[in-house]
Amino acid sequence: MLRTQLAESIFTVDDFLTRQECLEYLVLSEQLGYEAAKINTAKGARLLPAVRNNSRAFHRSEELAQTLWEQARPFIPAEFGRSRALGLNELFRFYRYQVGQQFRGHYDESYVRSPTEASLLTFMVYLNDNFRGGDTAFQELSVQPRQGRLLVFEHGLYHLGRSVTQGVKYVLRTDVMFRLPME
Repeated sequence: MLRTQLAESIFTVDDFLTRQECLEYLVLSEQLGYEAAKINTAKGARLLPAVRNNSRAFHRSEELAQTLWEQARPFIPAEFGRSRALGLNELFRFYRYQVGQQFRGHYDESYVRSPTEASLLTFMVYLNDNFRGGDTAFQELSVQPRQGRLLVFEHGLYHLGRSVTQGVKYVLRTDVMFRLPME
């Protein structure tokens, strides 16, 4: 596994998952079943296909969170600002992007578990790469999907998932949870 720092708060780890692991998660995601992905707004979760038109499946697993955390821990900063890394959010989201599907520019939101625990980093693994398009673009750089590649970045970074032009793209996503400082 090779960690590559792309920008101050963006890095990748190639071969984080094996081809076989990626295939197993892809199959699991299809078994869970996909639905149209909603966007969180001030008025609650809504379908906004002009902004986001991919599909999503949910999978809650503390076991998977622990397994992936043990594997990712050497690559994740132990501290982020004054906060200390705790592990992964056990709520996993699988994303499926078919031809023409995308997620326009946005910021990922923090998941707040308690007043002292919240997510600060997005944790995303590309499960396949037999498609075209679909790169993850930030203001200054673009990350090409590669099967098994882990992408980690700060929630506050503006980014988008570009349109898939051929094939189907699958992603496994969760968050890195942190203990927040006591004020």
